[in-house]
Amino acid sequence: MQLKSSSTFGKLFYLLRRIHIRPLHIIIPIVFAVLAACFEGVGMGLLIPILNGFLNKSFSFVTDTPVLGRIMALLPPYILANDRLLFGVLISGFIIIYIIKCILRLLSVLSMSYFSERTIHHLRKTLFSRYLSFGKQFFDTTNIGHHGLVLLEFSRKALQPLIGIDKFVNALFALTAYLVVMLLISWQLTLIAFPLFFILHTLVKTVVVRLRNLSHATTQRGSELNKKSIEILSTISLVKANRTERLEQRRYTEISDQKTRLDFRGSTLLSVIQPMQEIMMVIVVATIFAGALFIFGRNEIASASALIVYFYIVVNATSKFGMVSGFRGVLAHTAGPLDAVLDIFDDEGKYFVQGGSEKFPGMARDIVCKDDLSFSYTDREVLRRVSFTIRKGQMTAIVGPSGAGKSTLIHLLMRYYECSPQSIFIDGKDIQLFTLDSYLAHVAIVSQETLLLHDSLRNNILYGLEDVTEEALQSVVRRARLADFVHQLPQGLETLVGDRGVKLSGGEKQRVSIARALLKGADILILDEATSSLDSQTEKLIQEAIDEAVVGRTAIVIAHRLSTIKHADTIVVLKDGRKEEEGTLQELLEHKGVFFQLWEEQKF
Repeated sequence: MQLKSSSTFGKLFYLLRRIHIRPLHIIIPIVFAVLAACFEGVGMGLLIPILNGFLNKSFSFVTDTPVLGRIMALLPPYILANDRLLFGVLISGFIIIYIIKCILRLLSVLSMSYFSERTIHHLRKTLFSRYLSFGKQFFDTTNIGHHGLVLLEFSRKALQPLIGIDKFVNALFALTAYLVVMLLISWQLTLIAFPLFFILHTLVKTVVVRLRNLSHATTQRGSELNKKSIEILSTISLVKANRTERLEQRRYTEISDQKTRLDFRGSTLLSVIQPMQEIMMVIVVATIFAGALFIFGRNEIASASALIVYFYIVVNATSKFGMVSGFRGVLAHTAGPLDAVLDIFDDEGKYFVQGGSEKFPGMARDIVCKDDLSFSYTDREVLRRVSFTIRKGQMTAIVGPSGAGKSTLIHLLMRYYECSPQSIFIDGKDIQLFTLDSYLAHVAIVSQETLLLHDSLRNNILYGLEDVTEEALQSVVRRARLADFVHQLPQGLETLVGDRGVKLSGGEKQRVSIARALLKGADILILDEATSSLDSQTEKLIQEAIDEAVVGRTAIVIAHRLSTIKHADTIVVLKDGRKEEEGTLQELLEHKGVFFQLWEEQKF
């Protein structure tokens, strides 16, 4: 995606295409805004004959006015012959035109509001869908706080120019209409005013450039602040245990202070535009007044009634010009959030795991990791040409010291990470050929870190499953050794488990995970250090549940406690990303290699 040098509007239209919003949809509010601007210009033009007739105490001249005269000729003769009736027609026409202008402006605002809110909704859901499509490795290498900010805050800020584009278009066309009327009144005075507007444009442009540079810095500090808040609040136990509240408060305060100063600078620059416009308006009016003295002469100013309308138009034109120029400030302020959002639509560095097109029917013979199974993170190689075979209906244990690559291997089998082609085969077919849905429907995992939602115990067990009967649910609760625990809860299965299951113990979380795996009925069961960090009694309880769960299934076990894999059919020993040994428990003990050393250390 090459958008680094694109304009803000180019990036916005690219973003609209990515979220399947047609830019043509914005035409409706823009048309209303343009029509409102046209009626506003007509109303301004109508002020001139009204004021001229009022000052001269006669409206008979309107029939000789080029455009207005043709319209007035359509009226009955008795109205054209009566000044009061002509005045009433002109005033009524002026009021009707402004009512129509207001209605059109309201329609523009309402349609723009609907379009912008629906666009923000589409952007948020598309961003969320993008995040769900990224590989796990993307989230391993980025901060969740930044992503939360992109979803909730940057998504709205990125579309801020679109939200206000109807006001910009209305101001632009109204300014054009004002310019036409000003030229018709006096092209000499307009030539005097025009350079002053150009000076105002140059001043605003200078502010806009500084705003654009400031926007990226503000976005970065906002992301850092959100990262810090999420990081500390999610690891509050670590903070409490080490009594680092003051340290973290100081760090948070420093980042917040930096962001506050950047926000203040941005607000200051945005606020400068309005008084700058007002000062320029006074200068423009004063200059035009001096020009009028010079052009018309002191004695003719009072008779030049159109000058009153001219000054009124200049005041309004300055305001509209300010809105047009201020829109550039909005574009500049959007630059940072817009680039942060567009980065999520860039495929680079997202570590996608692509499924194939073939439906996985279930494992029939074996899973084979061939010699070229290797995997690297961005900074280091984790697996180096690992090869072994997992046979259907057997328990295969994967053991080794910390950092050997055990969990990475499981992540590859779970398709969290993308493996290299022709490296993992199931029944002779590359694992990448199978669709992710069909493959993972046959795989269940019970991991050391059980992930639970802030929901009821029932919904956590049923997560990702459909059409589960109450009888089947109660059965897995008993088989996972959860029945006694659930019976003690005041609300039973409807009890909320808290954020990430904080209300449950480690053993209870593991049993929920086992119940979920049992209910899934997958024929491949992965146990990732499922009994580590548990007391002996709880470990025994969970081991009983696991022993029942693996019956009739292909089990892949990562074991921290080697005593739990005594009944494994095959044990694969990893060290420094390589396979060191493979065999049964007895064979490995007799070999007296890496596994024997680990066994003796735990035995001691």
